[in-house]
Amino acid sequence: MKDNNLLKFINSDLYRLGSGISKKSFLKAYRTNKIFRFIVWFRLAQHFNILNKKRYYFILAVITNIIYKRLSTKYSIDFPLTVKVGYGLKINHGMALVINSKSVIGDNVMLTHSVTLASEKNEAPIIGNRVRISPGVVIVGGVSIGNNVVIGANALVNKDVPDNSVAVGVPNRNILKKFEEFAERYYFEK
Repeated sequence: MKDNNLLKFINSDLYRLGSGISKKSFLKAYRTNKIFRFIVWFRLAQHFNILNKKRYYFILAVITNIIYKRLSTKYSIDFPLTVKVGYGLKINHGMALVINSKSVIGDNVMLTHSVTLASEKNEAPIIGNRVRISPGVVIVGGVSIGNNVVIGANALVNKDVPDNSVAVGVPNRNILKKFEEFAERYYFEK
């Protein structure tokens, strides 16, 4: 996350929901989508924690952190503020989501429920761009997930996954084939 443009991050997350970027769509998504609400507070808390070195941001950092932690507990999502997350984060049914604090998540990544990104030997997963991680997936160690990848449900990923492939099974097998989408995913372009 080199760019620290808070509004652009929130707009990219809103765009992934498929309702466009406007004040009206933001208010509707914030009011009706609890996981989008969580993502907004994650982005705010992360943004103001970075700016916390300046005294006048301290109060905002404390307030956003409290609200973020309450939502994190309420929805059973362990998503530390130190995780580097790109544009267009989408979380579907985010319950039981556990992300290691050293993980790196690229642009336009979709996480679903019961996903775990775990560290092993002090190394955490690196997720590429346009990756869809299905329910129940566990990604362990310093594994590198390529771009345009789909990881099938309940897979245990303990070795690298190349670009343009599908990973399935325990441990994962990589099927080198471009996955054909059956629905519009609304990828955010920078």
